[in-house]
Amino acid sequence: MKTLTIVVDNLAAQSPVTEQLRSRSVHVVETNLKFGQYRVTDRCTVWHLPAADLAHMAADRTIYRKIPEFKRSTPEPIIIVDGDPMATEEKISRTGMRAAFTFLALHNRIPVLSAKDTDEVAEFIYFMISQAQNGMGMTLTETPVEETVVDAPLNGGNGSNGGNGSRPEDPLELQEYILTSVPDVSESVAKAMIEKYGSLRAVFAASAKDLTAFPGIGPKRAKKIAAFFAGTRD
Repeated sequence: MKTLTIVVDNLAAQSPVTEQLRSRSVHVVETNLKFGQYRVTDRCTVWHLPAADLAHMAADRTIYRKIPEFKRSTPEPIIIVDGDPMATEEKISRTGMRAAFTFLALHNRIPVLSAKDTDEVAEFIYFMISQAQNGMGMTLTETPVEETVVDAPLNGGNGSNGGNGSRPEDPLELQEYILTSVPDVSESVAKAMIEKYGSLRAVFAASAKDLTAFPGIGPKRAKKIAAFFAGTRD
């Protein structure tokens, strides 16, 4: 059996997870990863998200920007959530967390594993590199390589920019692209929202009453979208 190797982001080089991997004789290569902390194969990077961090990202809605960026940084992204996001001090409703998990799994098709603590996170990652490198013969380049940028669709290939799933380069088009991942928001409505409000931050601050001004959005749908933006129950 060959020696197992993992590429670890510099900021996680001394973390409890990394130390546990070292204790199992895993060869650790330190580098700078744009997203995530652990590259287990040349195609797969793991992002270890403590529950409080995930809850905070869901509450302030930065998750809807950061997750697509993570997905574009690696062909096969995996997220491990450490702990229960609802048990943190962050003010986030269960509806808001369900929306966040749906965004991860359905809209971005990113596997999400749940761990009770850092020990279990390390266990997951150890099994990943063991199965990938020994069982499946996958490769991991030890020499730090430039991050791969993948033009990945947010909606399974049905995004904006011609419907080919590629990432728009124009900032306004990119914001429209992200908005199309919100339930009940079509490409035309996303475009109209950005044209009216000018930014995602302003769109997320819109009330249900404001949203009824857009074609095809009645009071019931507007209330649902506004609740999604706010991370609350509709």
